[in-house]
Amino acid sequence: MGAGSGARRWNHRALILLAALALLQVTLLALETTTRSVGAQTTEQPNIVLIVTDDQRYDTLARMPEVQRLLMRPGMTLRKAIVTNPLCCPSRATILTGRYSHTTGVYSNFGSNGGWASFKASESDTIATALDAVGYRTALLGKYINGYGGTHPYVPPGWDRWSAFTGGGGYYYNYSMFDDAQGTLSYGSSPSDYSTDVIRRRAVGFIRGTPADTPLFMVVTPFAAHGPYTAARRHLGDLATATVRLGPAVNEADVRDKPRYIRHRAIVSREWVRTRTRDQWESLLAVDELVSRIMATLADTGRAANTLVIFMSDNGFSNREHRWGGKQVPYEESIRVPMVIRMPAEVPANAVSYSLVSNLDVAPTIADFAGASLSADGVSLRPLVTATVPSVRGSILLEHVEGAQPVPTYCGVRTANFTFVHYSTRAEELYDLRRDPRQLENVASARPKKRAALRALTKQLCRPRPPGFSW
Repeated sequence: MGAGSGARRWNHRALILLAALALLQVTLLALETTTRSVGAQTTEQPNIVLIVTDDQRYDTLARMPEVQRLLMRPGMTLRKAIVTNPLCCPSRATILTGRYSHTTGVYSNFGSNGGWASFKASESDTIATALDAVGYRTALLGKYINGYGGTHPYVPPGWDRWSAFTGGGGYYYNYSMFDDAQGTLSYGSSPSDYSTDVIRRRAVGFIRGTPADTPLFMVVTPFAAHGPYTAARRHLGDLATATVRLGPAVNEADVRDKPRYIRHRAIVSREWVRTRTRDQWESLLAVDELVSRIMATLADTGRAANTLVIFMSDNGFSNREHRWGGKQVPYEESIRVPMVIRMPAEVPANAVSYSLVSNLDVAPTIADFAGASLSADGVSLRPLVTATVPSVRGSILLEHVEGAQPVPTYCGVRTANFTFVHYSTRAEELYDLRRDPRQLENVASARPKKRAALRALTKQLCRPRPPGFSW
């Protein structure tokens, strides 16, 4: 009776224990399901989340595994997303309105043709006011418009929740934000002050605080990957040994066919370029976490299945391609940005599009999905991203006004296969992107018919002309 009876008693107790554990698991699952269903969305209007990074190159998404997992795989990646004016403030003005710089009057970050002072006239007619008018609860969290705030910051029309960098545009540490609930807030240099994380917490709070019967529209605009490229302390050195492949456009050897402002640029250390590239990548790791947390919160609140998410940047960034460092120039690294769109049951999964799209089209797309009215220069991408049509546009105007950096004022056009630019100095560039995707050979002289055709198209689109521009 000893051993056998003990074994039977142990088996009996084990079965009781396993049954209890199974019951506990079912109970916890029921509680979790109940918890997640409380406050789950009850409106049919889609939620809309727009995430806009700063100065992020189009070729950096490979360094963002959560963006790949949560947005690219279940959505569509747009490989030819072009900004019409490759500079922070004018691009953000275009994203919020769907209008060209020559319509908003915002051509640069500061001065008589740029910054918040120039954008104020457009604040009463943006995608925020359009969605607010049809019942959305709206929020902007992060960077707004360069120069925003000054001595009299306020919440612009259309925004129900507001927490925006003040002053020069935003920083990683030691910055200020104007908050609709708390006024001006100052942040220091502790790990909890890291701006991407602050914005992440604000975003989660906005989602959780929005009533279930109210659709939300949230614009999340972290400062990364803008210089000075500063990773969260937990990510410092994570990519210090990552391989950085530099193409032939970096420190371009022969720039005799380029405009004068390029020909005068010096060559820099390739290792310096690699270091800067790794720093940019590391600053995006916290953004990747931000995306993950936003998507998890949408799921927790029952909104994920009915949320349109758009991920993009305001402009690209040249890491010494054609010897140029920065943006503003009409080369691919500057005008091309990452763009991913996810919407369950509407946008096909694992889709890639090589059709031409623009930051000009973001606001019209959002308005289309939301059922809102917006007067814009751009077009809705909804037919493209829902696989209804193969393309929505054949060209995009490029426009720029010379500012602090010596890039002459220009107008140009980007088509599916060509880039044409005419500068106020009368210099011209033409690139056949099928044969020369790195833009190493300016064929303006060798292709006179194509140059003439694209010059005519540019003249048609570039109306009114940028200040100081002439043909």
